[in-house]
Amino acid sequence: MNLRDLEYFNCLCKTKNFTETAKVLYVSQPSVTMALHRLEKELCGKLVVRDHSLSKFSLTEAGKILEKHVINIFNELNETKFEISKVVGRKIKLGVPPIIGAYFFPTFMEQLVKNGVAENIELVETGSAAMKNLILSDEVDMALIGSLAPIESTDIAATILKIDKFMVCMSKNHAISKKESLNFKDISKEKFIVLGDAYIHNEVLKNIFLKNGASLDNFYSTDEIQTAKSLIGSGLGIGIMIHMAVKNMPTIKTVPLAEPINFYISLAIKKEHYMTPIEQKIKKVLLNGNQC
Repeated sequence: MNLRDLEYFNCLCKTKNFTETAKVLYVSQPSVTMALHRLEKELCGKLVVRDHSLSKFSLTEAGKILEKHVINIFNELNETKFEISKVVGRKIKLGVPPIIGAYFFPTFMEQLVKNGVAENIELVETGSAAMKNLILSDEVDMALIGSLAPIESTDIAATILKIDKFMVCMSKNHAISKKESLNFKDISKEKFIVLGDAYIHNEVLKNIFLKNGASLDNFYSTDEIQTAKSLIGSGLGIGIMIHMAVKNMPTIKTVPLAEPINFYISLAIKKEHYMTPIEQKIKKVLLNGNQC
């Protein structure tokens, strides 16, 4: 069976039009028709029923079966090309969200350099929510992902590397900085420095207010975590951030939440993903580095 014929049929199923299919594939319309005839001859059955008066067609039952399998065939073909490209020298794409990259990943990078695999890695930076989609679409090979609960998925295998906690952050001389822990009543009237929607921190803060039946109105928003920390350290507002992001800031005091909220950092890999020897070595370094 000719792959080109299957490609023509696949496109035909999408466009539902012979003329449009020919335009999309930059071929003549008779070429599309001949490809269809060859498939019908090889499969011993009609695949489409044409309505020449309306320039339309419908798939027969055999055509619907072939349409389903053609999609799977091309998905498998793309997956095969992708896996082979890694074996023959393509760099391994490792997803690292910005905050994890800034405050958690550097130690791991040292280990990757020592083990001689850093040069095989291309870092991909985006938020944790978007990173899951990149894993599922094979746009990254593996990723470090932050989440509010352990990742449970039928498609992604995840190993927890670290559990951090969200803390209330304020300037050293803030009135509430002396408390041992803070509840919603303690912080509800404060002005907040809020990170953008791409950060899980934003979701945590909104959930706290939503849980207490209040709206978050008194805030200043920024997409830059360094800007947020500077504003908090200057006493212009308070924030909620993971401990590792602010623990070494001399101008910021952190106080635990009375109802703790965990932040899980996990190594995530698509379950059906083929692991090359280099990827297996990178994974081993990341898992072993967690024990350092």
